[in-house]
Amino acid sequence: MDTKRATIRDIAKVAGVSPSTVFRALKSDVPVSAATRAKILAAQQLLQNQVAESASAAAPVRSVGIIMPAVSASDLSAHPSMFTIITSFLEALSAHNISNTMLVFDETNMTASAFLAAPKDAYLLIGTSEGQERTLLEAFSAAQIPCVLINRQSELPHVSSVAWDDTSACTDATERLIALGHQNIVFIGGNKDFQNTRRRLLGFEMAMKKHNLPIGSDNVMFGEYSELSGYQIGAKIAARKDRPTAGLFASDPLAIGCMRRLVEAGLHLPDDFSMIGFGDIEACHCISPSLSTIAQPSRECGVLAAQVLLQMLQMPVISSKLLLKTNLILRDSVCPPLAERSGV
Repeated sequence: MDTKRATIRDIAKVAGVSPSTVFRALKSDVPVSAATRAKILAAQQLLQNQVAESASAAAPVRSVGIIMPAVSASDLSAHPSMFTIITSFLEALSAHNISNTMLVFDETNMTASAFLAAPKDAYLLIGTSEGQERTLLEAFSAAQIPCVLINRQSELPHVSSVAWDDTSACTDATERLIALGHQNIVFIGGNKDFQNTRRRLLGFEMAMKKHNLPIGSDNVMFGEYSELSGYQIGAKIAARKDRPTAGLFASDPLAIGCMRRLVEAGLHLPDDFSMIGFGDIEACHCISPSLSTIAQPSRECGVLAAQVLLQMLQMPVISSKLLLKTNLILRDSVCPPLAERSGV
């Protein structure tokens, strides 16, 4: 038995027996009655519980702020990957006596000094633009407050990141479309001020350049990371006389919204237009045709972000830069272009 937290003398006092009796019950081969042993074990457990409760009460409650832009916070259900990351992050922190607060970054009335007026012990940043990140990270880093970025990167001290290789993922996805015979391919991105949007565009451009395929001025389009934005972009694609035969989308919601509009316009997918999204959200399996996509490890990302943050709370000078792998999943939304299949 472990009696380091409760001494033999303490247990004897609670159990109403002599210290030697406690010793025999816990340490010695000399037998004691079952009733006495039970009473001693109960006293030991009671004392250990009291010590544990006291230690827990004495431990400081750390606070973590989760910062996201107002446009994302207003409807998290529209951002399934972000929702999964935040949920798994909070689950991983739940056993560590850490409180959390959702903080909405609204550039019209929120500044870094407002956050520092009542600072948290650490921050998680997700879905932020580069402008927002510059505003916050320089101030947090100067104040030596640990920060963890989700799919963003920074070289500032006291800042860690958990990201995936957007560029390689989009290079591979574009290569796959090219291998099927597509040449007129469009890239649909979210907010162009986001780091991940630019990294995904870079991957698309690298693959197109490798195969000497031109990127027309209309073949790179930006919106927001939402189904509505994809739906609006879908109307533009459907109306084009030189309509591309395939599209790489920087998120699944963008792709799903575009798919809905193209079908409304009378296009047959994927015959008239092949699509690859990014994220592998649950809806990819439910729509028709099922959406090919780049699967990102959202749940693993949230758990790792929590582990990195806990490490930084213990040793703020140590930062981590984690890069996670993605996986291209081909479903029913891609096929060779009609001209390729007809031999034209």
